[in-house]
Amino acid sequence: MTVTPATRRAGGPPASGARDAQGGWLLAAPLLLFTAFMFLYPAITVLRTSLAESNDVDAGGFTFGHYISFFSDELYVKALTNTMLIAVLTVVITGAIGLVYAYQLVVRPGLRQLQLALLLTPLLVNGVVRIFGLQLGLISVDDLLMRANLVDSPLGLNYSFAGIVIALVMFQFPFMAMAVYASLSRLDTSLLEAARTLGAGRLSVLVRVVFPLAVPGLVAGGVLTFAAAAGTFIVPAMMGGGRVNTVPQMIYTSVSQSQLWATASAFAVILVVVLVVPIMLGTRFGSRDTSGAR
Repeated sequence: MTVTPATRRAGGPPASGARDAQGGWLLAAPLLLFTAFMFLYPAITVLRTSLAESNDVDAGGFTFGHYISFFSDELYVKALTNTMLIAVLTVVITGAIGLVYAYQLVVRPGLRQLQLALLLTPLLVNGVVRIFGLQLGLISVDDLLMRANLVDSPLGLNYSFAGIVIALVMFQFPFMAMAVYASLSRLDTSLLEAARTLGAGRLSVLVRVVFPLAVPGLVAGGVLTFAAAAGTFIVPAMMGGGRVNTVPQMIYTSVSQSQLWATASAFAVILVVVLVVPIMLGTRFGSRDTSGAR
């Protein structure tokens, strides 16, 4: 029998394989500890606090009273409804605009670099500054429309539900557009030419040819946009002006003004659960669509 370097003792794994496995665990240990400290520990702490009988930080006991209070209070339910509606509208609007923008990136390669620069440059500006600029811009729009006698009074987009959605679309549009562009970057433009040759118009090409190919990107961008829009605090705080309540605002108010730690923790758990369900459904739908396309 010829003995080669690959020959190993019968009945045992190769020594190099054991060393590789041990080395892999050693390399992964810091990451696991970091994840446990940054995610698992806070999550467990929030869940445990939400079930405490009182709102003291170190309170004991066990109760679902804080959850029951949330769904029994019309103000809190309204805040949850606002949060979900804002997130859904943001996803729909950014998805529609992002699809068209990504399509232009694909079919107009000569302007691609300029379009990408225009898309990504706003991300370099601080979010608070961008919101403040949007507020000034909306005031200018009101003044312009009133001077042109197109409206009798300001539209009132600042400090409103619509203003929050507009701001979130401004924030999330680049991420949605890039996610859709990643799906369409391998699009064979000959498919578009063939569709036009057969008499399809631009809208028909966009709906019947481009949209099915963009679905994975739309799902990925939609998941990110939904989570960001539902979980944001600064945008509703600045653009809502205290007139539109959302769950993140309720969490902040419960802690900063009333020190209701258990109540705020219950609100946070509810928000996470409400976010996780559509995110899981979207991820599952996206993976199924991708595997089907293969």
